[in-house]
Amino acid sequence: MLKTVSSITNAIGALNFKGTWDANANSPALASSVGTKGDYYVVGTAGSTNLNGISNWGVGDLATFNGSVWQRVEGGADLNGVNLSVSGTSTLSGLTASTALSLNASKEIVSVTNTGTGDNVLATAPSLVGDVTLSTGNLVTGTSGKGIQGTTTNNNAAAGVVGEYVSSTVTPASLLALTSPTALDITSISLTAGDWDVAGIIGFGGISGTSVVAFVSANASSISAAISPSIGIQVLMDSSTQISTVADMTAALPVYRYSLAATTTIYLVARASYTTGSIGAYGTISARRIR
Repeated sequence: MLKTVSSITNAIGALNFKGTWDANANSPALASSVGTKGDYYVVGTAGSTNLNGISNWGVGDLATFNGSVWQRVEGGADLNGVNLSVSGTSTLSGLTASTALSLNASKEIVSVTNTGTGDNVLATAPSLVGDVTLSTGNLVTGTSGKGIQGTTTNNNAAAGVVGEYVSSTVTPASLLALTSPTALDITSISLTAGDWDVAGIIGFGGISGTSVVAFVSANASSISAAISPSIGIQVLMDSSTQISTVADMTAALPVYRYSLAATTTIYLVARASYTTGSIGAYGTISARRIR
């Protein structure tokens, strides 16, 4: 790009003014590498007509033909540059931007739609549209007392987003009968790949007759109808507990981490060992995505 009129006259000689040119509609029609040496137009309407690889035409620019190709001379009151680099502390008045860059009234950048490297300093409270991807090792940080704001109403995090919540409940009215001493799936949840905190509440009730219970236990397990402390969180109540026919026995399952590489079903499992009568179980299993 030639930056001064003198640099053009030194390079191609006398200039011949041909009139104004609409760079948006390409009127009059100009074509790459076609013209008469020394001819030039003043851009009257900004546009992106491509002449020999130049497409950033601003009002007041000169389109000049050097005998081989068209060249652009920056003109008018507005800077119309590409790959602009500003170092140090600079004040740019009257600055406008293409659709890839949006500025507010104070000429602060409020949105950037192009991709690339380097720093973008945004105005206060910019709006980001679409996904923001951080490369490996980069962090989102806040100054003291500031951070990522949580929701301000009673809504739910979308699937796949940190904070996503999944749960399933079987109520006491719908308790499932247990057969001594077989483990039974009470309910389950399906968790997609990610890092989850899982917890549960188990209840034993529905007593019929006189049930002398040797023990009752429960698990949040990734294996159906399986109870073991090695495969999930577990609660165990024993000492030959006599469960009342009028008062249920309930217990909370501690929070347990599940780090999953693929979608996995997590079961709320219950088991009871008893001698007479009958007993059932109900409860809730829940999970929160932590990352």
